[in-house]
Amino acid sequence: MNKQHADRVIKDYIKSLYGFALNKTGTIAEAEELAGRITLEVYQALLKKSEFLDLNSYVFKIAHYVWAKFVGEKVKASNQMRIDDQEVMSRDEGFDEIIRQETAGALRREIAFLSHQQREIVIKYYYGGMKISGIAAEMGLSSGTIKWHLFEAKKELKHKMNTIRSMGSLGINPIRMTGLGHNGSPGNKGDTSDFLATAIRQNIAFSTYHKPLTINEIAEELGISPVFIGDEIKLLEEYGFMDKLPGRKYRTNMYIEDPSQMKSEVLYPLFKEYAEIAVEHYFKTFFSMGKVFQETGVYIPGGDVNLLLWSLIPYSGKQLSFKELNRVSHEEVSVSRKDGGHYAAHATIHREFDVSFDPKQYYYCGDMNRDSDEFALKAWQVDTWWCGRKDSWRDNLSSDFISLMHVINGDLPQNDVNIDAYRRLLDKQYLLRTESDLEVNIVYCKDKQTGERLHAAIPQPSERIKEAATKLDQAVYQVNLDGQPDHAHKYVRYWSQNCMASGTILAFVLKHLVDIGMLKVPDPHRKKGISTIMFMNQS
Repeated sequence: MNKQHADRVIKDYIKSLYGFALNKTGTIAEAEELAGRITLEVYQALLKKSEFLDLNSYVFKIAHYVWAKFVGEKVKASNQMRIDDQEVMSRDEGFDEIIRQETAGALRREIAFLSHQQREIVIKYYYGGMKISGIAAEMGLSSGTIKWHLFEAKKELKHKMNTIRSMGSLGINPIRMTGLGHNGSPGNKGDTSDFLATAIRQNIAFSTYHKPLTINEIAEELGISPVFIGDEIKLLEEYGFMDKLPGRKYRTNMYIEDPSQMKSEVLYPLFKEYAEIAVEHYFKTFFSMGKVFQETGVYIPGGDVNLLLWSLIPYSGKQLSFKELNRVSHEEVSVSRKDGGHYAAHATIHREFDVSFDPKQYYYCGDMNRDSDEFALKAWQVDTWWCGRKDSWRDNLSSDFISLMHVINGDLPQNDVNIDAYRRLLDKQYLLRTESDLEVNIVYCKDKQTGERLHAAIPQPSERIKEAATKLDQAVYQVNLDGQPDHAHKYVRYWSQNCMASGTILAFVLKHLVDIGMLKVPDPHRKKGISTIMFMNQS
């Protein structure tokens, strides 16, 4: 196989070989060493052979061979004699060979930290056996330039081989992210949870959040070869999760929250206090307006006003958002992504600590809006602890609401053609099967006029609520600002503004209303239909 083809094969397999090594060793440090050995063996084998019946099988046969040899060396290195609790390495157990292997491993590791061009030249010259003139012709450079790069590379390698390369804290104790989400519209490749789905990408993003770093500095922080993270960084930059700064440095472009027990215990009573203010001075009014809401013509499942309020209260939370409190606009923090997405990204570091309350009861995902211009249809939904829905925004499909609209209009026959549509609606409990017929299990407005009457009936907040919202924003901002880097302050402000209308406060509002007995927990067969409103015939 020629060198160009071999280079391409190595590029295609390098991530898979690292994954193989990580799976076998279980540690980043050993995986890096093993992957380096496998890559070198595969590369040398490719240069010697031109035809392969099954290239993939051939590559991983070499990987297993190198792995077996690697394990043998480790066993050999641990074959020690114990005398009076002092460990002594037996000279005839191959001590010189171990030193040679360790030196070779360190050399390969340092080659990975060279620039891409210097790394390529060194591999071609020392491992590929190419002449300087051949390398120059292949890379489109002069022979003098190749010689200069080899000289600089040797000088750099000599210096680094005589120093101890440090490993950052993430290489020893990597973080894990939860609550990977977005505010805006995800693209066809998904959202934050898709782009930061792997531990490597999460730790790359966290490593450059507090301080811009180069690729080599990121590699040192993660305790991993830069060869394995170059493509990951390129992808994160390409889709707007990282910014490339002068000096070849990278900085994370999203909001990362790092929770603590102290912060959680400070925010909990704060949210609880202001949720109670929202109930007392705004939402309590809704419970005396059942007849007013019914007279708008809105469809209520089972005619149960309690079910209407489970949807109308979180839907009306947007009334508690005040333009004056928007200090940072959505456009200032959102990014237009290559896959068509446009959103502000956020994540939370997973930290293990105990708190005095149950966080699961305050889960909230939304607002999720689904529109269809073709059918003049709009749908709104939020997920909470109380609704029992799973899969969050990914399973909230416009097509389900379109199907439900056709059911309501009587133009979706129950036949084999539509069996999947009906199955979806029944599984999601948007439809219920009764003894006599099917029953719609979500709140909906049958036409534009009904929707307008319902919106007009929703109360407006008082000045007392506006004053409370201002104080809440400032308090939350100060708590969330702790430990955040300067460049992230705009993200903190954005995610801390208009908190009174946020899902966090609305989750506390629903919990408080249940605790004081004003909202009744829905029956199990009604749960999945709550906190959802559909607006039909909006044209």
